[in-house]
Amino acid sequence: MKEKKFKIEYTRGTGPGGQHKNKVETCVVITHIATGLQERCQDSWSKNQNEVLAKKRLIAKMYQIALDKRDALKNEQRLDRIKNGRVIRTYNYIRNEVIDHRTKVKSSLKKTMNGELNIFINN
Repeated sequence: MKEKKFKIEYTRGTGPGGQHKNKVETCVVITHIATGLQERCQDSWSKNQNEVLAKKRLIAKMYQIALDKRDALKNEQRLDRIKNGRVIRTYNYIRNEVIDHRTKVKSSLKKTMNGELNIFINN
């Protein structure tokens, strides 16, 4: 990522560590300017190592937020399709079940794949 997208500040560390931590500004606070997300790192005594670690963590956090947004959008679209009747059945292989959204009936995946559809028809 470009350096202009981040604001990097160096501060003194907090917590145990003695005089070195209290005197030397090795703690790094990186802020992503566009989103306002912040990451703080004081794991190492090296300013450069802390900066690299903080950047990696901040980028990972931004990536996770983007994935969460994408998943929420996909879930919202799926629920919208179910709500509007465009999806008739959901086959969930992990839970070994089939859900008919019109009749709200659940059945075993194995039974449904063997052709036992009467449970969906009779309801």
